[in-house]
Amino acid sequence: DVHLLASARSAGSEVRGLRVEEATPETLAGFDVCFFSVGSKASRELVPHALKSGALCVDKSEAFRLEPDVPLVVPEVNGERALEHGGLIANPNCSTIPLTLVLKPLLDAAGLRSVRVATYQSVSGKGAQRLQQLLDEPPAEHDLSADWSFDGDEFDEESKIRDEARKILELPELPI
Repeated sequence: DVHLLASARSAGSEVRGLRVEEATPETLAGFDVCFFSVGSKASRELVPHALKSGALCVDKSEAFRLEPDVPLVVPEVNGERALEHGGLIANPNCSTIPLTLVLKPLLDAAGLRSVRVATYQSVSGKGAQRLQQLLDEPPAEHDLSADWSFDGDEFDEESKIRDEARKILELPELPI
């Protein structure tokens, strides 16, 4: 049986003939497996309820990624870690996944001394409202400026990629 749960805003809608219910602590009871693809705040609120009811939870948000007792899994890289869960498995950042897919064979073949990474995040990372705003604008009026200035400090995305890649590859001191 598949159930779709979402925010109160989406509850009552239908997806491929399945009615969407509101995700609450009560509606999360009784499932074998729960996939969470929500923001960190909602995951921190809802995942514990699903775990309490005995569900295996896979969370896509950053809420639990760096918790020491929660496996952070890229199946092709460290899939065996998924078997070491205490009911919860975390899914890495979208930039970390392809990075570790490339680094793992290099690690196995020759080892790694350090890694340099540059990512360029799309406007869709700002959410559905910002993406719609961009789509509604005439292309000549697009504001393509970045909302940061580089002064040598590490950005949030960079620290996520570094910390998650170190955890997945089990190289806590790897310079990234």
